[in-house]
Amino acid sequence: MSTDSNTATASDLEKRGNAQSVEQSKANRGQPSALRRINIDAIVRKIQTDAPITRADLARATELSYPTVMKIGNMLLKNRVAEWVADDSQESAGRGRPASYMQMASTSSHVIAISFRPSHILGATSGLDGHTLYEKKCPIPDSYEKILEATHQLILSLQDTCESPTLGIGLSVPGQLEAGVSGRVLESPNIPSMTDHCISEDLSKLTNLPTVAVSTMRALHNSEIIRGQAVGHENFAVLSYYSGMALAMSCDGVYVEGSHGMAGELGHLIAKTDGDLCGCGNYGCLETLATDLALAHAISRKLGRSITVDEMIDLIKNDPDEFAAEIDQMLDYLAIAIGGTINIFNPEAVFLYGRLLEIDDSFLEKLKEKLPHCCLKSLAAKCTLKKSKSSMIQGAALAVVEELTRKLGAKV
Repeated sequence: MSTDSNTATASDLEKRGNAQSVEQSKANRGQPSALRRINIDAIVRKIQTDAPITRADLARATELSYPTVMKIGNMLLKNRVAEWVADDSQESAGRGRPASYMQMASTSSHVIAISFRPSHILGATSGLDGHTLYEKKCPIPDSYEKILEATHQLILSLQDTCESPTLGIGLSVPGQLEAGVSGRVLESPNIPSMTDHCISEDLSKLTNLPTVAVSTMRALHNSEIIRGQAVGHENFAVLSYYSGMALAMSCDGVYVEGSHGMAGELGHLIAKTDGDLCGCGNYGCLETLATDLALAHAISRKLGRSITVDEMIDLIKNDPDEFAAEIDQMLDYLAIAIGGTINIFNPEAVFLYGRLLEIDDSFLEKLKEKLPHCCLKSLAAKCTLKKSKSSMIQGAALAVVEELTRKLGAKV
């Protein structure tokens, strides 16, 4: 029975490998577009994580019928969202010729990903699987109008590096974004001039390309579940401790947004009432104590001169013992942040995004030793602590791919 029928019953729906998808399918009887979206999402996710893959393997992995996989696969190929890739090392059964493998597009088309940072704008051309092809950055200006123009010029220069067409633009924006299509920036403490602007809409008008904005934490979450280590996890957290501190949380496979899309502001919990002034206007927030930037400030005070995070990394690599006290204090507060996350959400794993733990594995081991003293020991014992493999640039690219496939689902 066609998935376009308006009289579909539960027994007519394609079998799904995921119980949640089955329930969604049942809830959407008589709404073929919703079912198409579920099927497209399942196929795209499998191609993103398991490519190169044949259509027969896609059908088996998603438990969708082969005609459904053929129809959706052809749609993805026609719109340059996916592409064929040769794999001469394998032969199709009984035919003695190479099988046909699919992957997300990387040569026939690309997307552009932009990550806004407090000090610079990082841009990249990316395959639709999230793999970065080419990166370029520029300093971030001090006004919104200049940020918009600098980003537009960065996009144009990135387009010059590729001969294939640009399908869309994904933006990773620090702070909180309004839920919905516009993606208006509600608040961006680290880049205040972006607050109350719809940069995705403004860039879309300038470039005439589909443009979607997500928060940096949503970008990291997207990257971790597709290109990182969270595959198979339904209860996990990504905690960023880089220039600021924020949390992205998946509970039972659902991304936690909060009533106004502003869940996860862990960094603005006050941990030291007489601490440093935070960008939010309060004093002693975790963000001022347990981040790479906070550690750079602490080491700056010790040296009597201002240093950047990059300079801090080099100093620690050359002589970690010189800054052992500052590092230990930063890890104490980071353990408090992680402990609070574990107590509240009880995740299977917490993935940590930042610079300090990348320097030396011993720092992660010290953090693990501190953790049981900052939360319930039984919960800490059941939670895996790992360095994140996610990327804001990858997450921004994957966000626009999700938007592109959503629009395709509405057209089928």
